[in-house]
Amino acid sequence: MLECTIPLGICVHMTPVFETIKCARPEIRVSVATWGIGLQVLRNSPYIDDLIEIPAPSKNFSAAVSSLKGQLRSRGLKPDCCFTGTADQSTRWGIFASLVCSGWRGGMTLVPALYQRPLRREPTLSQIENNLQLATLLGIAVHPLEPKVFYSNEDADAARTLLEPARRAGRPVLIAATRGSGGLPTAWHEDRWAETLAYAHHDLGYQVLCVGTAADAPAIAALIRMAGGSGISLAGKTSINQLAALLALSDMVISINTGTLHVARAVRTPLIVLNMAWEKPLEWMPSPRPDVRDVQGPFLETIPDGYRMDEISVDWVTSELADMTRLFPPDNSAREARLNASLSEVDHLRSS
Repeated sequence: MLECTIPLGICVHMTPVFETIKCARPEIRVSVATWGIGLQVLRNSPYIDDLIEIPAPSKNFSAAVSSLKGQLRSRGLKPDCCFTGTADQSTRWGIFASLVCSGWRGGMTLVPALYQRPLRREPTLSQIENNLQLATLLGIAVHPLEPKVFYSNEDADAARTLLEPARRAGRPVLIAATRGSGGLPTAWHEDRWAETLAYAHHDLGYQVLCVGTAADAPAIAALIRMAGGSGISLAGKTSINQLAALLALSDMVISINTGTLHVARAVRTPLIVLNMAWEKPLEWMPSPRPDVRDVQGPFLETIPDGYRMDEISVDWVTSELADMTRLFPPDNSAREARLNASLSEVDHLRSS
């Protein structure tokens, strides 16, 4: 399996494929070649056998090809087939697959001639449902399946350390993901975020923890100041796996449509998503789940200039947050159950 296009949500949405294949056909050796975030998402997965790190093929195509071919030889692997998912359907990745795999090629592609068993993305299906079509190429029946992100006991310990101040104060924890990757206009107004975080802290009693990358730290610090200090920044303080454990041990998540929401979905923490009006929920959002609330205005065909989810008001979000808190009150047993469900003894990077 190739995972060359690696935004966090895309990597998370491939995980049901590996689980489906491995559970239905445990004799199949599942090897995944990827890089960057893809390595973190799959590092502790019990549903793959080989996690192979390659150079970023988008930056150095020939080096990635050479590296993968060499690693396959050194591991004694000669794949019978090579798959690409929905995000890797471009011509470049079809050529990549043809160069590294002497077996048959299958999966999503814009150039069916490069594949013996090509698939086309079906626009009426979600990204996960489209990816699950890969399993049908092996004769495996597919069923709806939620993504999973696994982590180690060390990751869980790191998450507990970050949560310790909130636990000492006896407060439930709300994780806020207020920053996107910058690839799409997913931002909400800063003053509205500030009001929402202050409400969560003072009215609902949450300890608010704001997550993000190290590059997000200055903006998150400014937002917390705007909210009157109603939050603590964890920007740049977690790996993807530690973030997953942190989310599992938290009580509620509120996020714009960015990678954190997909990790929260994968560990099944109650979740409120602030969604862009031009995004079709079918693509990314789960089938109706009581623990996921999608806050989204009327659909827009085009993105207005300067769009910042203007149709979503503070009152709307705080009302949803209060209702979700009522439906899913803080519960230590629920937190521990979520944590244990994704703990893994597997570490592909340490063993490789």
